[in-house]
Amino acid sequence: MSMRWMGLLVVGTMLGCSSESTPGPDPESDPDPKLCEAKVDECRINQQVCVVEAGAATCQACGVGEYAGSDNQCTPISGNPLSHDFPENTTAPGGEILGMCRSWTLNNETELWINAVELEQDEVSHHSNWMFVPEANFDGPDGIWPCADRNYSQLTAALAGGVLYAQSTQAEHEVQKFPNGAAYRIPPHARIISDIHTLNTTAEEATGHAKLTIYAIEEAAVTVRLAPFHVTYEELTIPPMSTSRFSAECELHSVYGEGMPLDMQVYYMLPHTHALGVRMFVEAMGGDMDGETIIDVRGFNGEARGRNYDPPMDLAAADGVRFGCEFDNPRTEEVNWGFDDQEMCEALGFMASPKAFESRVSEANPGAMDGAIHTFSGACNTIGFAWDKN
Repeated sequence: MSMRWMGLLVVGTMLGCSSESTPGPDPESDPDPKLCEAKVDECRINQQVCVVEAGAATCQACGVGEYAGSDNQCTPISGNPLSHDFPENTTAPGGEILGMCRSWTLNNETELWINAVELEQDEVSHHSNWMFVPEANFDGPDGIWPCADRNYSQLTAALAGGVLYAQSTQAEHEVQKFPNGAAYRIPPHARIISDIHTLNTTAEEATGHAKLTIYAIEEAAVTVRLAPFHVTYEELTIPPMSTSRFSAECELHSVYGEGMPLDMQVYYMLPHTHALGVRMFVEAMGGDMDGETIIDVRGFNGEARGRNYDPPMDLAAADGVRFGCEFDNPRTEEVNWGFDDQEMCEALGFMASPKAFESRVSEANPGAMDGAIHTFSGACNTIGFAWDKN
């Protein structure tokens, strides 16, 4: 499911679930940490840590209630955890579920400052976008319900509340963890809602459910208040039987003011493609930082791909961002933007900034070949607005 709701937000305006903790790797099993030096970054891309077993360095996922820290350790997620198990879903063999929603009324009498979100799911969830809204919005019993029955849309939810979390494609366990002290605010009396997009590629019926945990910290512990941003390439025309790259340059001075430095420090970013995506990248554009990588993810593997930045990446010396995706299309027909077996190219992020913004590309102009890669580009349209929801 697309994260395209962010575009509308800025105009007005991403198997094995268990209630028991799964232990992460034991650092004491790592007799020679130097063996991991060349592999740590590779592991971190998938929210994993590097351990040494039988003399070989391998990547291992952390357990439930933990996250992979920048120190290559599985670290318990701090804060007050609030969890909710959603009802089961059944997806037919080769089937797909769209148009359904789920909700969790928090019954919170006070505001919540969210430092981390954790998802566990075994319902073959392809992707899900999670929002928070006032509890009077989209009213009705919690659980699973047709989105149309309550006129739910991500646009309306984003305008009424805000962004909670977006799931990496097909990730079974994922943690959206900000550095300590960084958080965004959920107001009192809130409800969490997500769309449901399951995709069962097997020949067997798939039944499972999702569990969401939010980790709140005290307001006194909040040192950084976060705002969202989103970049998306929405006009994909991926040629058959070839590799292609779609990219764009997005200047951001129109958001922060001409001649002013970009007041944005990136704390978290989630890339999003489907199975044909072989690369998704976002980098600094222009200024003294031109070409510096923010995120560069290669290949598609169904793992958790959200990345936290501790310390954050300060883009004050850049003019904007450059982003794009590469696709390897082995089919005999063109692939476009869309669901199921079509493709997407986007990234959701959280930053310390007085502004939020959306950068969107709605054209794909063919360019020169880059070796064997077909290149496409388009104008990037950016809209920003003051982020004053704290």
